[in-house]
Amino acid sequence: MKNILSLLFVLSVISVSAQITLTHNVGNIPIDTGMPNCEDEEHWARAFTLSDFGITTSEQFIIRSGQVAISNSYNGAIMAFDIFGIDSNFPNSTPNYIGGAVTYAPQIGNVPEIVPIEFLNPIVVPTDVEKILVVVTQSDDIYNPDYKEVLIAGTAQDNDVSWFSGCREYYTYTPTTELNNPVPNANFFINVTGETFSPSNYGSNTTLTHNVCDNVIRTSQHSCSFGEQSWARVFNLEDFGISDNEEFIINSGQIGVSSTRGGATVTFNIYEIDDNFPSSFSENSLIGSSQEVQIPYVDSYYNITRIFTIDFNFPIAVSASIKRILVVVNVGIVWGDGVMFIGGTEQDNDVSWYKGCSTANGGFLPSFVTTESIGYGDARFFINVTGNVNHITNNFEMNISNICSEFLKEFSVENKDNIASVIWDFGDSASGADNTSADLSPFHDFSSDGTYTVTATVTGNDSSVEVLTETINVKEPPNVYGINNIEACEDSPNSGFTSSFNTSTIQSQVLGSQTGRVVTYIDGSGNEYETLPNPFTNTIKDRETITVRVARSDELCCYSETSFDLIVNPLPDLTTIEDIQECDDDTDGFTTFNLTQIQSDLSGNNNLVNFYFEDGGQISNSQLNAVINKIENEETITVRVTNNVTHCYNETNFKLIVNPLPIANALDELIGCDDNNDGISEYFDTTNVENIVLGNQNGMVVTYYNSAGNPINLTNPFTNSTPNHETITVRVTNKQTNCYAETQLVLNTSTKPQINTPIDKYSCNEGNGVGSFNLGSLKNEIIGNQNNLNVYYFDVNGTDITNTITSNFKNTIAWNQTIFVKVENASSNLCMSETSFNLIVNELPEVNIESEYFLCNLEPSLEVAVGSGFNSYEWIFEDGTLISNNYNATLTYAGNYSLKISEIKNGITCENNYGFKLVRSVLPKIENVEFQELSDSNFIKINASGDGDFQYSIDGNIYQNSNTFNNVLGGIYTVYVRDRLGCGIDSKEITIIDYPKYFTPNNDGNNDFWHIRGVSNYPNAIVNIYDRYGKLLKQINSNSSGWDGTFSGKYMPNSDYWFTVFLNEEKSFTGHFALKR
Repeated sequence: MKNILSLLFVLSVISVSAQITLTHNVGNIPIDTGMPNCEDEEHWARAFTLSDFGITTSEQFIIRSGQVAISNSYNGAIMAFDIFGIDSNFPNSTPNYIGGAVTYAPQIGNVPEIVPIEFLNPIVVPTDVEKILVVVTQSDDIYNPDYKEVLIAGTAQDNDVSWFSGCREYYTYTPTTELNNPVPNANFFINVTGETFSPSNYGSNTTLTHNVCDNVIRTSQHSCSFGEQSWARVFNLEDFGISDNEEFIINSGQIGVSSTRGGATVTFNIYEIDDNFPSSFSENSLIGSSQEVQIPYVDSYYNITRIFTIDFNFPIAVSASIKRILVVVNVGIVWGDGVMFIGGTEQDNDVSWYKGCSTANGGFLPSFVTTESIGYGDARFFINVTGNVNHITNNFEMNISNICSEFLKEFSVENKDNIASVIWDFGDSASGADNTSADLSPFHDFSSDGTYTVTATVTGNDSSVEVLTETINVKEPPNVYGINNIEACEDSPNSGFTSSFNTSTIQSQVLGSQTGRVVTYIDGSGNEYETLPNPFTNTIKDRETITVRVARSDELCCYSETSFDLIVNPLPDLTTIEDIQECDDDTDGFTTFNLTQIQSDLSGNNNLVNFYFEDGGQISNSQLNAVINKIENEETITVRVTNNVTHCYNETNFKLIVNPLPIANALDELIGCDDNNDGISEYFDTTNVENIVLGNQNGMVVTYYNSAGNPINLTNPFTNSTPNHETITVRVTNKQTNCYAETQLVLNTSTKPQINTPIDKYSCNEGNGVGSFNLGSLKNEIIGNQNNLNVYYFDVNGTDITNTITSNFKNTIAWNQTIFVKVENASSNLCMSETSFNLIVNELPEVNIESEYFLCNLEPSLEVAVGSGFNSYEWIFEDGTLISNNYNATLTYAGNYSLKISEIKNGITCENNYGFKLVRSVLPKIENVEFQELSDSNFIKINASGDGDFQYSIDGNIYQNSNTFNNVLGGIYTVYVRDRLGCGIDSKEITIIDYPKYFTPNNDGNNDFWHIRGVSNYPNAIVNIYDRYGKLLKQINSNSSGWDGTFSGKYMPNSDYWFTVFLNEEKSFTGHFALKR
């Protein structure tokens, strides 16, 4: 019986290959390689090119385990493994997430150990992925701060780069050799292990699939919570080469998932169905089921789809009598809401089936319907199963391999140890003698596409003969013809980009005469195009590789690839060309320019250089050393530089600028003072030379040259080097253009004045350090009888005070002022002499004398003395009488006196006068005493007569300047007044009548008796005390100690009491007080 096979599969002899470990480490002994840790999340990574490990782009790589070596781990440290797809632009491109899982490390000390991980859900690296990135993340653990101490380990030797990101410092993956603190031998110990799998193999191992390739994408198929979903595919076994005398043992399945929120599970159920499906479907037709497997969280935000491989714990046997099966993936739930979305492919060759929760039909579909019938025509569920095909009667089976790269196929027969011989007939008569073979495992190169019946006549060691027959459909992969690299000139200098790549012939070049082909272009940034834009703009600077994939239109997974480069040729660099400037020596706006240096600078690297006038006329090479501008003062020249190899050219402009000469204004001759008649002067005033020579010009530089043409510094003042007469060249240069003009400066010398220095002048202080000075003869003192000289006077601030120098000059600076004298030759103010002298003000003689003296009338006279160090004294009374001419005098009469003293200093006599008074004091006398009594504000005021300075007292001990005493208590007082200088005292006795407002007769010695204060001076005084009802309680006289608060021997209560006082016949008063106990 014939089995019709579609040869789109890989290495049919093994569908699950031997284990492959991806590693860059040499050896398995981890060591500390010096990689530090930090207090934030860290990502350690290794990149693997799958082809380096024998994994082709037509194979899936199913990762089942991994390893990482660490140290300083606490028990339960979280290690996350994540797998990403990367391209050749990594790390400058974004990795695509494929899958991952976590493991928990044990406690590890300072010696590194290997931590393994087993992926409960194997990670499927799809076909067409060339490189992957394996990332191990030391995640934050808020429950254990020791996570910060975990260190990644490595091996002593290694063969690739270790990558790092994290620590809030490196936000993209960076080689450890390029860290701020490089770790050149980090050699991260990270590896993963798995096996390859071909999603399109056949023979003894076969995959049932309707998907074209395994590029799983998001579809529009809905989902719902809490399970209740079944996704299914129908497979006719004969379509996959499984005949009715072969059984199919299913051992794994795959499903594509675009997203899930967690808690969802899947179970593969295999049913037998007939041609009347779905109407004839019955749950009783279940052949077998896989175990229930939980699908991990897949985030929909990143638009990432994943393929999950489910290895069945117990293979499901589809018996030889079954021709058609239904593969159903049931969605379950273990926690959460169980929402999961199935992924699909862009193409498939059959319909997808669904039952379960729905957005229509009342919210549930109880029977299988096609996804197209419910509005999800793009679902194309990614569901497949893989298993072994076993012939139930033959002792031998034929195996065929095809890698979709050529017509050459390999054939073999299983159970080789029991085979005596094999005769192969490939059914390809066009191949001639190569159509047959007696090899056990022959290769045959089919002559063309087509369906071929391959027969193997097998003779066993027991002489039995079996004829094995397979019908195969051979499809040769597309041819892809080479494409030459395309070159184009960049759009702008140093950009590395151009928008002028001509791609119009690429498709015809790569296809030739082939038809039925689909061409896909992939640029260097990973963007895919069905047709390259024309013209095309490169996305990678300078050079970009474009990958061209040619696939069969009837089988997109069968393709061939080639590539070509887009090469951006740089434009000649003209950024360094500057304008050329020359000076207009003949001031007509035209001059000669030399362009040969520009030509030389630009002619390197195979460049052709051409120059053009502003009117477009080309400048011949013979003219380049002497080009005269055509436009007055300034002309724009265009230069074009063409690369003779790439023919890329660039143009720019520069200017020929004719700069005008600056102006050097004429200068008057300068005269310098010759102070010793040697013809040399150090006093040439050059202050205004530069201002005069420049005028109103700006941006100029002035330089000076002697008669020999050597540069000199024109200092101020300047000293001539040639006696009597010298000529200096003054050059004015425009510092922007370096153009200059010149003029002459003539220096002549003149004789210096001879002067005398005046002696210092003195004056007596007329107040505040100012005196009068006679300066009328000062000029004659300085220059004598010399002529043709000008004399000027200046103060310390340089202010000219010449006009104020008179015979009555007053100094403007107190006490000591310096006057500066300048004598100039009238023919040159630089020819001058200078001197100075001082104006000094003598202080007047001073003595200590009082303005007023007091003499008590009891004393006959007063002697007054002052300092004895002066030259003369005159003491004079107010009537003109001279009292004394010595330093002391005896004063007798009251009145005004004066004292005149004199002192000779610095050759002049200065006098000072003092006036004072002698006062004879009169004895103090109390005229009367005013006082207030029987009130809350009693006072005493003493009124005295006399001309002295008095003090007052009411107790004879404490005196005050005021004659009023406030708040005095009742009683008898002797008041006093005295002269402060001791000139007499007077006194008088007074009585202040008052009484206490309350008393407290408690026998405690305080306020036990109540009496009128000051009453003792009234011997006839009678005091009567009454209660509030007018009852007489007590009568006391002036000598009594007072009332003790009793009546008839009994204590009187707390209350107010009234009294009457009769001091004498003329004076009495009443009042009341309080008794308090």
